Amino acid sequence: MDTPNDVPHVTIKRKDRTVVFAPTELDKIRTAAAGKVRWDRRTNRWTAVGELEALAELLTNAGYKVNLVGPKE
Repeated sequence: MDTPNDVPHVTIKRKDRTVVFAPTELDKIRTAAAGKVRWDRRTNRWTAVGELEALAELLTNAGYKVNLVGPKE
């Protein structure tokens, strides 16, 4: 059984749509998110594409603990 420390975390900032995760999780997140995460060359960050709640649900179903940060728009 997974302990809370074993579950990988993903943080999504609502304001600028930045997605933060461990570098070792890149391939798994890109597979689980199915095109809803992209690399933004202007800011050098991973950003969410589309609806944030849908992305959070996809990642949660893939086994990640998702934190949506910031006020709802």
